[in-house]
Amino acid sequence: MSSSWSPAFAAAVHAALVRRCPPAAGGAALAELSQALVEALELGELDLPLTSTRAAVARASGWLEGDDSLLLQRGDRIGWRRWLEAMENVVEQLLERQPPSLSAPLVAAEPTSTLNADQQAAVLAMDEAAVVLLSGGPGTGKTSTVVELLRRASQRHPTLRIGLAAPTGKAARRLGDAVRPGLNELPCFTLHRWLEAAGEGFRRHRQRPLELDLLVIDEMSMVDLGLMSALLEALPDACRLVLVGDPAQLPPIGSGAVWQRLMDPTVRERFGSAAVQLLHTYRNRGALADLATTLRQQGIEAFREHLEQLPTTANVKHERASLRRLPPSVREGWRDRHERLSALAHGLLERPESELNDAATPLLQELERELLLCPRRRGPWSLEDVHRGLLGAAGWMEPLRWPEGVPVICGGNQPELGLANGDLGVKLGSGEHSRVLFRVLTADGRAQVRRLHPARLTSLEPALALTIHRAQGSEADRVTVLWPPLQQTNASYDNRLLYTAITRARGSLDLITAREG
Repeated sequence: MSSSWSPAFAAAVHAALVRRCPPAAGGAALAELSQALVEALELGELDLPLTSTRAAVARASGWLEGDDSLLLQRGDRIGWRRWLEAMENVVEQLLERQPPSLSAPLVAAEPTSTLNADQQAAVLAMDEAAVVLLSGGPGTGKTSTVVELLRRASQRHPTLRIGLAAPTGKAARRLGDAVRPGLNELPCFTLHRWLEAAGEGFRRHRQRPLELDLLVIDEMSMVDLGLMSALLEALPDACRLVLVGDPAQLPPIGSGAVWQRLMDPTVRERFGSAAVQLLHTYRNRGALADLATTLRQQGIEAFREHLEQLPTTANVKHERASLRRLPPSVREGWRDRHERLSALAHGLLERPESELNDAATPLLQELERELLLCPRRRGPWSLEDVHRGLLGAAGWMEPLRWPEGVPVICGGNQPELGLANGDLGVKLGSGEHSRVLFRVLTADGRAQVRRLHPARLTSLEPALALTIHRAQGSEADRVTVLWPPLQQTNASYDNRLLYTAITRARGSLDLITAREG
């Protein structure tokens, strides 16, 4: 996957660094190294493998010299000192946290537990550690482990202040839905909402910390260095942390993949028994689970071989189509889906507010049954390509022209409306009578269905398809992935991109790749 940051941006960054710290020797080689490091930041990476060429260029520049040098060599990797030291500071802060004293164990063992040995170990780690790292692929029981941990903690300590969090609104909503059947009073928000994001900063900090005793953060692979640093700044010393994620998924949009650093074997070893990996898969069975494992462990070539050998009865279908147009199966799939959504949306515009929560439930359930995913926003088989092709080139950016039943997505955080970036909704009505229906979160964490005029949303886009980045934290019964050829500048990143896409599927996967010629 190539960087979306322009070469001009990387060049501007390099020029600024040269002015701030003139190199002893520079030229094109140093500019290339600088550009590679800037692009790595976009992919969540703070450093690069240290090749002999990069080592020679860095040494000649003088940017490795001194305690405040621009670059830092760590083992066989090289990166920006500022970012690497900030990441290590986060790791050390987590390791230094101490569990608060309680008159009784927080969770303790229960002989009737339905958890497997690894899940039980993750729960019991909370009695000894202030920070627990819970990692595992999709369907390995991470959520059920968290639910059991929270159940025991809340029963043994009813006054314990517990919070649930995730990096995105969708992920937070999914976590809350999973936990609430047994623990319906626990607040679940995005990290930005917990920290009370305001402009470029946060209203929660060391002088005004969060009022929590235990915080669970899901989808840790999406948390960047800046956000994690802000959280630790606002976290009371006595607050325990449960960090949950899958290291094989995409790094965060922002710089610094905190979860990937925490999953490094040398770091995990320092956490000891508080770092637990779940391996047994309870969901995504069959070909879907096997393919995800192959991709994660063996890479793309083994994945392709495995894909070609699948029987026709598998829950994964592979289709090749011309890159010059949207595949007919995508067009047909949208027609069928739109019929279902528009039928369920019909009449909701006129329903009284008192009936709306129940009346909209079938529509919102149908909305989340399917996902169409693209790896990029522009180009063939991109997000824009899908929306232009299915909504019309002239109307795909005009909400009032979208037909009833079109899925929509909120493009920014609007806490005053109960909306978070990435929340999905549905278009109701037409023309000036148009509204968008969302399930929002009230200030006290309750879910409520609301109808809003499109003009009230600062950013609103159609969501017939989502980018894979946007879909991280989401799941659906059926997932279709459009996978055009990508410019291979970071094969490892592209593997994680595809892995993230296919593991959004709970039941079945349709993978569409470009046909040659």
